[in-house]
Amino acid sequence: SLRFGQNKPKQYLNFNGKKLIDYSIDKALKSKLFKKIVVVTSKKYKKEFKKYNKNKLLFVNGGKYRKDSSLNALKKIKTFNPKNVLIHDAARPSFSIKLLKNLIKKLKKNIAVIPTIGSKDSIKYKINGKYINLNRSNIFLTQTPQAFRFKNLYKLSINQKGEISDEATLFLNNDIKVKFISGENQNNKITFPEDIKVSKSY
Repeated sequence: SLRFGQNKPKQYLNFNGKKLIDYSIDKALKSKLFKKIVVVTSKKYKKEFKKYNKNKLLFVNGGKYRKDSSLNALKKIKTFNPKNVLIHDAARPSFSIKLLKNLIKKLKKNIAVIPTIGSKDSIKYKINGKYINLNRSNIFLTQTPQAFRFKNLYKLSINQKGEISDEATLFLNNDIKVKFISGENQNNKITFPEDIKVSKSY
């Protein structure tokens, strides 16, 4: 939440009537697709989840970086011997349950499934002080939730040293095949305060 620039982490701010993170939890519960739902947070903010039945949720402390927080969650559920795992950024409240179902369906024949959308904007790349036009048709923007076979993701995560932008990066950096599927245009990420004002929840 560093780029959001608020004292309180963005996932606990009001978004169309409820906390931003609640959209993700509520959809995961409503879908009935998950045996365990892990919330990565801190002791300071556990009170934000008091409305939920604690039997439905597991809690784990976050780490300094994204990869640390994800790994903490993976270690938490390892004892349950899961086959699959989905990782989602609470800053994306507008994904659909249909997308969740499609991700899990595609995991039957793949070890990593990532939703993407094309870029609506023209994109420039700066290198050595010069700007280069990139072919928009070859640009893909990755989203979350991202779906994985647990054992593959855990092995890559436990050995990862540097920071990563998302879990798909672990697979791509190790030349492991990733299945890309169509994401959802409404599944926008809340990054800056103004995003709260222009976004709509689905």
